[in-house]
Amino acid sequence: MDTNFLTDFLVMISSWVRPYLSEIGFAMMATLLVIYGNDITAVLKKQIGGLQFFVRLTVFILFCALGFALLANYLTPMFIDLLASTGDVWLGVAVIGAFYVIGLLAQRRGAI
Repeated sequence: MDTNFLTDFLVMISSWVRPYLSEIGFAMMATLLVIYGNDITAVLKKQIGGLQFFVRLTVFILFCALGFALLANYLTPMFIDLLASTGDVWLGVAVIGAFYVIGLLAQRRGAI
């Protein structure tokens, strides 16, 4: 098998993927939040369990509305930078592999 053909094919896939790294990074982050969101909220529930109902409800709403948004906003650029630093030959493989790893994590958590 000609390695130039394989290298050219991988670079072509990476060239298709690179313009969409911000969307791909956000999709990865959103998927991870779906998979692990219950664990994050369970920790919060333990922390605020002894508070009065109105305070507990307010903190929970603020955390769900702002906390998850802040997590997504601050962690998504990290995913994007990590993917952007991947070379042209391996970017497509890295993206596909990362989604498979996220899928395996979801399966282990019972999400799929």
